[in-house]
Amino acid sequence: MFVVLDKFEILNVYLFCFESDWRFRSEKLQEAKGFVHFELMRGKCSDVFTIYHCQTKWVSKEYFLNWLNSDNFLEIREEIATNFTFHYSIPKHECFDLVI
Repeated sequence: MFVVLDKFEILNVYLFCFESDWRFRSEKLQEAKGFVHFELMRGKCSDVFTIYHCQTKWVSKEYFLNWLNSDNFLEIREEIATNFTFHYSIPKHECFDLVI
């Protein structure tokens, strides 16, 4: 299994919009070949921003990479473009092969 983790620091005034966008994205991901699971987790809040972690699980790295070039990926990007005005800092992206 292949796991993709993204960390976001989202300005507090945009939390509702950010979560709404990801709710839509998670629904569309259900249609992707090789997709297994999605989680969006809300973490620590400061006066300015809130930390979020997004985790997706895929059957394999190949399925994830194929998804990046799929119609499903393009549809998600067209419907809900990434809005970097929501962000306090640059998102961090990490990928892992599940060991156990």
